[in-house]
Amino acid sequence: MRWIIPLVLISTLPAVAQEKAPDAAAADSTPQQNLTIETAPYRKDILRRCEFVTECVENEPCTETEFTPEITGIGGGLSADDLGIQAQMVTDAETVELLGVTSGKSMSLAGGTFAARHMITITENGATRYTVHYADGPFVISYLGTCN
Repeated sequence: MRWIIPLVLISTLPAVAQEKAPDAAAADSTPQQNLTIETAPYRKDILRRCEFVTECVENEPCTETEFTPEITGIGGGLSADDLGIQAQMVTDAETVELLGVTSGKSMSLAGGTFAARHMITITENGATRYTVHYADGPFVISYLGTCN
């Protein structure tokens, strides 16, 4: 999974013009291809505790739940506000490897296996949506809540 991390970091970089002046190319001392979370100028530990109160399974009515996963990991990037993220979401049932990005306090992560794809989106104020898409079925489970 380490080869994915540089791709995540590159996706958080601003677009650069295709042509450079000859002296500008010589001034590039650190190739962006070698940038990883571990070598990024800005690094940050990630810890979010989530509390989901609503669970919706496929096309059934939503029900109340008490689902409380924890997200831990590390972020890195070229600025303090926009970071590539490598994280784990730990639940009572499993631990899921996730990759994603932050922008300010917002965060978007995705991961899992082909059999179960996970996506979590956390807004600036902590409002969170988490879905798991299962290939067998197929069917989806959605959770509504907060992560702080």
